[in-house]
Amino acid sequence: MGIIILSALADETEQLKSKHQVILMGVGKVNAAIATLKAIHRYKPDLVINYGSAGSTKKNISGLVDCKYFIQRDMDSRSLGFELGQTPYENYPSKIIEVSNHPANTINMNLTCATGDSFVTSDLDLDTDIIDMEAYSIAKICCLEKIPFLCFKYISDFTNENAPHDFNQNVK
Repeated sequence: MGIIILSALADETEQLKSKHQVILMGVGKVNAAIATLKAIHRYKPDLVINYGSAGSTKKNISGLVDCKYFIQRDMDSRSLGFELGQTPYENYPSKIIEVSNHPANTINMNLTCATGDSFVTSDLDLDTDIIDMEAYSIAKICCLEKIPFLCFKYISDFTNENAPHDFNQNVK
């Protein structure tokens, strides 16, 4: 089975020991989308794994977690009558992408990850467990390409005023 691991930053994978191809994407949804598509076309994987850091919106969520549900937190077309996180005029995938269970996921917390291109230091208008800057893009591409996807995040910070400091201390 061909497996690729996608991560935004080298710091996030410094401690990762893997026999699989690790690809650094850069930060944000656009960089994640470009890198994911390039990696899929080059390596033709049977499984895509996103491994990196994330912020937690809930005090009881910490450590290494997995995500099963993905939403685009900065897609905001409410003024056009759409829900926050819903891509206008698009029916597939739905507002929340749900990935299938996979035997390689031994954590099975099945959290919701809200992805956006901003670093969050306060509450959001969305109900989500964690926040990041890449996972939704990868999940959407894997959904459209019909490639199994797993997402593992290490909680580096909480969505509060200490988040920038905590992230810098814990990203590795």
